[in-house]
Amino acid sequence: MNLKYLILCFLIAFVTFSCEVDNQNALNDKSNDLYTKNLATAKKFFELFLTEDTEAQKPLICPGVTHYPPFYGSEPVKYDGFVSGNKAWMENFDDITYDARVWLPGTDSLGVKDGSVRTYGTWSAKSMANGKTIKVRAYHYFDFNGAGQIHEIGDFFDASGVMNAAMASNEE
Repeated sequence: MNLKYLILCFLIAFVTFSCEVDNQNALNDKSNDLYTKNLATAKKFFELFLTEDTEAQKPLICPGVTHYPPFYGSEPVKYDGFVSGNKAWMENFDDITYDARVWLPGTDSLGVKDGSVRTYGTWSAKSMANGKTIKVRAYHYFDFNGAGQIHEIGDFFDASGVMNAAMASNEE
């Protein structure tokens, strides 16, 4: 009787844990698919930024987007502020490039992949004011809504330093 009870307990535990692994694998597959889709959107967004095509960027951005700009003391901005901020970069710099060192999946507060996208890289651009080429390392994150649009974006780099270098006179 004890042997039958032990075997029954073992079988129940085996079935329970094997189902848990399958559920976790299914969640990982779903989160990887979502990340792959959102990664393509984030990369497309940057490609369009480099070609200064703000109109083609607009469908990638959620109308309720929140952008956290990289300038010291800046406050979060919504759609219009985000689009106008991007245009300002494009109007003040030529030959804009982004060398992505890495693209990474983001996670929620518990470390579970959530489909968001992170990237570390180096921006390079030529100032239209003084002709200097400026390089800066940056970190960006993109969170997406259910429609696959960028819902939240944060930029982290020395934007104030970039603008100071871009406006500095050539007489230095």
